[in-house]
Amino acid sequence: MGLTKIHPGENNLFLGNIGVGSRPDERLSVAGNISAAGNLSAVDILASSFSGDWGGNVISGAKVSVQGIDIKCTTIPSFFIEAGSDFYLKATADGTATWDRIQDNEINFDKQNIDGNLTVRGDIIEYAADGIVYSKTSVFSKSLTSGANTLNTFDKTQFKTAKYVITLAGGTNRTACEVLVTHNGTTADGTTYGIVDAQATSLLTNINVSVGSSYIDLLITVSSDCTATVHGVAHY
Repeated sequence: MGLTKIHPGENNLFLGNIGVGSRPDERLSVAGNISAAGNLSAVDILASSFSGDWGGNVISGAKVSVQGIDIKCTTIPSFFIEAGSDFYLKATADGTATWDRIQDNEINFDKQNIDGNLTVRGDIIEYAADGIVYSKTSVFSKSLTSGANTLNTFDKTQFKTAKYVITLAGGTNRTACEVLVTHNGTTADGTTYGIVDAQATSLLTNINVSVGSSYIDLLITVSSDCTATVHGVAHY
């Protein structure tokens, strides 16, 4: 091994590989830690890059730009993993980022138009300007037995009026109708209209409405066992 000589205050060029504590495999090979008081830069002919595993302290700065498809984090809370849910990287109020799950009412859309299909798994809730729930769209389903059946629907303390599109299905038989309901907290009244049957004998015998201790109820009487699927929209 030859002697490497440097000239203080001058630009020094080394045409070979340099090893510190080990025989060099690259232009610079170091066995041990590297301490730098300034910036650390990497320049490649094709691209500027760092490769390998980072085992030091958390990298911090004004921003981190990532070009790729994956961001890996080994500190995702265990309850996220146990739930089997997807996570997203969320900016916090103090300017940091954290892994989180999407919670109810957490994501708001500023755009007035949605292009394409909108898939909703759950209820659709519309709020008035003062924050009060203006309307709620829900789907209810229940297996009915021949005779009278009670189907609980909307919270009566939140909504005064509701409209339902009801489909009864039993085997190849189908009956559909609409119901409009209102109540004053203790007494409910409604009207049933637009009854349509896909067969000669209707599955629907009668529909009444009532309010119990908590819900607006549909009292559905059917001629034979069937399943009721109810699409309801309740208003304040």
